Amino acid sequence: MPVIYNIFPELDLIIYVGTGLVTPTEFFRVGDEALQNPHITENMKVILDFFNAELDTSVSDIHLAIFKNNEAKQLGKGVGQTAVYTRSATMKFLGVALRQISFDSVANFSIFHNQSDAIQWLGLEEESVIASWETLTKQIERT
Repeated sequence: MPVIYNIFPELDLIIYVGTGLVTPTEFFRVGDEALQNPHITENMKVILDFFNAELDTSVSDIHLAIFKNNEAKQLGKGVGQTAVYTRSATMKFLGVALRQISFDSVANFSIFHNQSDAIQWLGLEEESVIASWETLTKQIERT
């Protein structure tokens, strides 16, 4: 599976990690699964770690992201501040396009090229987040 996640209620945080080829369909399937988890609360902070993933995205995927974000809000599990960790210039472009098309739907996210900047932007304690993040990435390495 190219995308896994874990919920860290004590940090009010969800971390998704993608590896290999990640499509929006795959990511949102995992996101839909996560939304069913009772530990997810409204406006939890999110880290999307796509640093070691190849993203198969296009501008048309922006509409899917807007739809899924609105769907989460309707379930009372709206997405909070979201940090995308990637080395992809394409992802940065799509993030800017998404904000311009639907500022009201997906307004509180940013794209980062290093972990520390992402964690600081989320306003979280770096040591705790890094430890949780490493636990999740080690889980991927074992599979």
